[in-house]
Amino acid sequence: MRKSPLLEQAWRYWTAQRNGAELPRRAALDPKAMGTILGHSMVLDRTRPGTVRVRLGGHVLHQLMGMEVRGLPIRAFFDIADRTRAMDLIEQAFTTPATLEFDLISDGADGIVTARMLVLPLLDTAGEVTKALAVLVTDRIVTDPPRRFQLTNATVMPVDGARAPDSLPRRRLTDHHLPVEIQAGMAEDPVPFDAAPSPVPWLRVVK
Repeated sequence: MRKSPLLEQAWRYWTAQRNGAELPRRAALDPKAMGTILGHSMVLDRTRPGTVRVRLGGHVLHQLMGMEVRGLPIRAFFDIADRTRAMDLIEQAFTTPATLEFDLISDGADGIVTARMLVLPLLDTAGEVTKALAVLVTDRIVTDPPRRFQLTNATVMPVDGARAPDSLPRRRLTDHHLPVEIQAGMAEDPVPFDAAPSPVPWLRVVK
């Protein structure tokens, strides 16, 4: 499966900020160096277990939600039926720590929109994993905000060598979604990527 070029760029940027096995620090993020991923990016803040809010968000996210996303709980991006499952997985990004990738779909007044979200953990000033860089890429520009997304696939990848203070058990996605065959691209300057989720949602843990 070909990946989104913007998500690959975000992965490379995050990896370049690592100091050996240590996770990147939130303070190391440089908006000027982030280029085209900046508009698709959010800085997430885990204030306590189960509570993750958007600290900063790019203009693409504002368009997607039809509002300023700063201060929004990250669960607001997901359908109500998928919020508990999404938050369980996002918690693992902080507590394992792990990188997380979602395949997403949303059906609105303007039709179906597909997306991918990448969540990459970060250290705060105290060296704790309470921050994350999240990058969300849709297959086209959304004209009917706000959009809420269902999960179709999720991949959790523990970060090699990073400290794991409070690992949570991995959970398999068992709820069923309608099968959707998708070929999608970017929200800005479209570049096609192949995003065809399995008819039965699944969670894949990569060791």
